[in-house]
Parts: sequence; C-alpha cells; structure tokens
Amino acid sequence: MSDVSVDIIKNRSGEAPDLPSGANLSGVSTAATLQVTNLNPTHINASGVTTATTFSGSLKSTGTPTLGLGVTINSSGINISGVATAGIVSATTLYGDGSNLTGVAMSIAPISYNPDVNDSIVTKDTGIGITFTERIIAGSGNVTLRIAGAAGTVVENFGVGSSVTINNNLISIDPTSDLNAGETYHISYPSGTFKNTAGDVSYVGTAYTFGVKPAFAALFAWGYNVEGFLGQNDRTQYSSPIQIPGTTWASVIESDNTGAMGAIKTDGTLWMWGDGHQGELAQNNQVDYSSPVQVPGTTWGIVRSGSYFAGATKTDGTMWAWGNNTDGRLGINSQVKYSSPVQIPGTDWHTGNGDKMGTHSDGFIIIKSTGQQLWAWGANAYGQLGTNNTTYYSSPVQIPGTTWSAVSGAAQHSLAIKTDGTLWSWGRNSRGNLGQNNKTTYSSPKQIPGTTWAKVHAAGEFSFATKTDGTLWTWGRNDEGYLGQNNAVWYSSPVQIPGTTWSDVSGYSQSTIATKTDGTLWTWGQAGYGRLGLNTNIGMSSPTQIPGTTWTGVMGASSYAKLAIKNI
Repeated sequence: MSDVSVDIIKNRSGEAPDLPSGANLSGVSTAATLQVTNLNPTHINASGVTTATTFSGSLKSTGTPTLGLGVTINSSGINISGVATAGIVSATTLYGDGSNLTGVAMSIAPISYNPDVNDSIVTKDTGIGITFTERIIAGSGNVTLRIAGAAGTVVENFGVGSSVTINNNLISIDPTSDLNAGETYHISYPSGTFKNTAGDVSYVGTAYTFGVKPAFAALFAWGYNVEGFLGQNDRTQYSSPIQIPGTTWASVIESDNTGAMGAIKTDGTLWMWGDGHQGELAQNNQVDYSSPVQVPGTTWGIVRSGSYFAGATKTDGTMWAWGNNTDGRLGINSQVKYSSPVQIPGTDWHTGNGDKMGTHSDGFIIIKSTGQQLWAWGANAYGQLGTNNTTYYSSPVQIPGTTWSAVSGAAQHSLAIKTDGTLWSWGRNSRGNLGQNNKTTYSSPKQIPGTTWAKVHAAGEFSFATKTDGTLWTWGRNDEGYLGQNNAVWYSSPVQIPGTTWSDVSGYSQSTIATKTDGTLWTWGQAGYGRLGLNTNIGMSSPTQIPGTTWTGVMGASSYAKLAIKNI
C-alpha cells in the first residue's frame, strides 16, 4: 500500500500513473481532472472533483471500487446515497443529474401567520396571509376559506396564480366581502400552493381556524325615547338609526317589555341606560339615565332584561341580577329588590353567545355550560318555566334534558333548540305563538316539527326561528303585519318569510328587525314611535330594508326601542 500525493498527479503532464492496489488518495481538492487509467485491473476515469475537500477510502483491485462510505464509482459516474451521515462527503458543488441524491433538499416554512392560529382579526382590511422564511413563488392549487371547520361552507377559493398576492416572503389574500363579526373561520393552504424561487421545493401546507371581531363596531338605536331609552342624552324620539357614542360595542341587551337598555363592549365592560326607577340599571340607585353608564366590572359576558329587572353572566361562569324581584325573578331565593348586581348561585352559567339566555316578563331562562342543562325561575302562571306545573320559583330549577343549545323567552312563553336541531316550545299559547297548530297552553317543552332549526326568538305574542338553510319562519299574533307575511292573518304553525339568506332576528312589541348574510338589516310590523327605523310611522307587513350593508346581526329589541351594531 502506498500514498500518492497531489503534486505527483498534477505534474505528470497528463501521463496516467499506475496506482497499486489499495492506494489511498487524499487532498485532491485542487485537482481539475483526476485520471486513473491503470488501476489493477480496472480502467477508471473520475472527473469533476474540483470542489471536493476530502475523498478518502479504499480503491479495490477487484469488484466495485468504492471511495468512502456511501460513495460508489462505476461506469455511470459517482453515485452518492445515504448522505444523512455527516462526514462522508463534504462538498460545495456536486456534478451530475442528481437522480440518486436523497435527503439534501432545502425547506420553506412560515415565520408568522396573520391572523395567528385561533386568533381574532378585524375585517378583510386587516389582511390574511403568511410570512415565510424564504422568498416564494406561486405553485398550484387554491387557498380555501370556510366557515367553522374543514367541512364547513366555503366562503371563497383563492387561486395562487391569480387572487393571492405574493411579495417576496409574504403572501396575502383579500376576501371579496367583509368577514362576519363573531364567526369562526377555517383557512387551508394545501401542499404545493407555494414554492421556493427555484421552483424545486414546495411548501408542505397548513390549515387552522381563526375568529373575527368588528373593526369599529358602532351601536345604533331608534324608537321611543321618553326616558332616555336611545342613549342620546336627551328625550328626543328618533325614527331612523342614530349612533350611541363609542365604536367598540360587542353585544346588546335583549329585552322583554322593559325600559332598561344595555350593551357590552369588547373590553368586557357593561353599560346601561334608560328607565332605572326599580334599580334595573345597576347603579345602586333608582335614577333614569339617558346616556350609557357603566356597571362595575370588566368581565361581563351576556346581558338580558325583563320587566324592570336585568341580569348578566361573567366570563368566570358566574351570573348576576338586579332590579325588581317580585315573584323571585332574580333567582336568589327571596323577593328583595336590588339596585346593584347580586350573585345567583352557581359558577357554570353560559358566558358566550347571547342565545344561551332569555327572559320572560318576570323571570329568566338560561343554559348552563356544564351538560347543556336548561334552567329557569320566576313567575310561572302559564307554565312558561317548562317545569310541568304552574309553580313560581325564586331559585333556579332545571327543565328536563341535557342537550339544549339555544333559548329565548317572551312575556309568557319560551322557545328552545336542542343540539339535534329540534325546536321546542311551552307556556301561554292564546295567540298560536307556540307553533303547535293550536292554542293550547303547555307547561312542558313540546316539539315543533323539523330537525334543522338554527336560531330562535320569542317576541311578545309571536315567534321567529331560522333554519340551517337560511330560511326564516314565524307564527303567532299578526294584527298589523307583525309576521312579515304581507297580511294580518294569525298563524299557529310556522310559515316562511320570503328569502333564503336570513342570519338572525330580534323583535318585541309588534315590530321586528332581522339581518341577512349580506349585512343588510330589515324591519316590519307596527311603526309607532318610529320603532321600524324607516323614518316614518307607517307600518310594514313585509320585510323592508333599513339603509346600510354592514349590520353585524348583533341586535336587541324592547317594547320601546331597537338596538343594532354596525361595522363602520
């Protein structure tokens, strides 16, 4: 065995050396061409090794010569495999077609997401996209935006070669319509939709969900204003929507025959205004306020009011009530009136969507977050508590069942939806407002036909509900077109209001407001005191649009006024 130095190879004027069997070659990093014509007994021409820093191994005289672990020299050239083990070959350039090279590709990965996974954004103007570690170009396929989850309804597809913007390391998409406040979205970036600038490495893809909140959520009010119900610091009646100061409103009060108005802001603060003579504004007094005043605390979740009382949950699962306590409507096992919030026992009351809580004229109905149980208390003359009796309760009592998902209460009847999409009603039914095709009173939940019900709203002596297909249905009293049927006929079974893109509905005192998925707001019914928001006192028996296309679907209604949130 012998060693052959670089100088000997370089200075022989091209003459091929005879290398003995088992010769070791090292330090050939500067060789332009390494020719070995007389390797016993095989003739080999190995070229293109100018960038190699070290080749070490055994050149065998028989069999297949090898040059280091994983490097094979044969008639096809130099084949390299298994380079995962460090120290086999250290080179800055490898010549050849690379067909046998494995495990040496680069990768591209996100640095940041906009929005972050499970984050909240404002509207489409905030931007949606990814920042990568490398500059990228378009691959093939679509970025898909859906509602709720991977199997949800497609909002929009974005072709990476057309409707996706690429700027160096950043990609962004721009939905053609604003995203809905309060909605959860699922976005998918499939594998191969983006590549590195060389085009030989694809992004492996990702998918995740995020939520949406309003950018500037303005609160508007209209209707009767004798005690400052419209929050304008005056007693002036407004028959068109007028803004209440502030641009961070998140949810509003749903009322049942009350003058207490209220709303929660995005920072979790609760504000009340209007009639306060029974302490229903939670200000530790019995004073009316014509402008919003804050209720102490910063973690409020859902707020509702009834006849001269109100209540709200907090994000810690507690529930609080205040105001008139006749018939035990505050749920604290007494009839003592409170003008400041007092806690109702329990720490698992629902704190999220407003459809988890409702009020009757004289009591509450609410879903617990544990076991989806439904509870009620207060007056029960017509079985509106759903307890199969007419007993009044001053503490929470459970309604049978553990799969309740949405609930609404009116003066003396209740509506609720279960997780299987079934709709149930109970209480007073003198106007057909239970949707049972009769006028029989029921003190226990009774099913209304159908299994695709989505949202529900009880309003005085009439009722509304949407289905998962975007249709809106109504029944009950209809003296002045309250049901939106272009007539004054009463219906004791659900009848459809024209349209298939309805989103949500709210109403009380013979008038109703509802939103569609395109952000429009509609109204109908009795128009006294300007409560339709149409700048007129003329009633409408069919849905009529209130100006604007960015209404969020967050609404509230009382006997006196209407509230709705709009993105501005």
